[in-house]
Amino acid sequence: MDDTDELVEKFAKAAKYAKEICGDFDSNELLELYGYYKQATEGPCQTSKPSWYDLTAKQKWESWRRLKDMDRETAMIKYVKIISEVDPVWEERFTERPAGSGAGWVAVSCMTNTDEYLPDTEKTVFDWVKEGNVQKVIDASRSFSSLEMINKQDESGMALLHWAADRGNMEMVDCLVEKLKADVNLKDADGQTALHYAAACGHVNVTKFLVQHGGDPNIADLDGTLPKEIAADSEILKALTIAN
Repeated sequence: MDDTDELVEKFAKAAKYAKEICGDFDSNELLELYGYYKQATEGPCQTSKPSWYDLTAKQKWESWRRLKDMDRETAMIKYVKIISEVDPVWEERFTERPAGSGAGWVAVSCMTNTDEYLPDTEKTVFDWVKEGNVQKVIDASRSFSSLEMINKQDESGMALLHWAADRGNMEMVDCLVEKLKADVNLKDADGQTALHYAAACGHVNVTKFLVQHGGDPNIADLDGTLPKEIAADSEILKALTIAN
């Protein structure tokens, strides 16, 4: 096995192990891992900059884009270095307890929650959706006089379903669509639907669910961007393409 093969193997192990210890990284380290992982597996960023409100999606794009023409081997080395700095004996731990399979860059839902703390008495239904508290959302919905509240947009221009899709909370998305009849094709202030959020943030199950429940992958935002054009990976792109 030559040096390149050894690096690829080590990177693959580190990528799997990252999922196991995502809680040990701060938000900056998670963004760095995302950028290096995308650079190592896909090369330089060729996607358009996200134009919507979702700060996390923009930060992820910028973390990847700033690497410019960095070669894949260097990206792998830097990725492994971050893992080693957080856990110097990670390779021993990996050998003793093989990590789970799947994408190694750590999903958006694993990232540090930067939402401002609020006591329960001050929370709105938007806060409950962001936190993923389905029962509180159902309880709050009993006071809604019509479907208008389900599709109401907050000060950022996002509705409840946009937030649920952004967070990748499948149970919440199901609740909003199936039980509370949220509009799956509702646009936010920038013209994005929930599909834009789910696709860009890498939430495969949410993307598939929205498509199966009437989400239209052919709706473009105000910049003319379709969900497939900012899909986080090939599996999401496939789900959006099959829908057509």
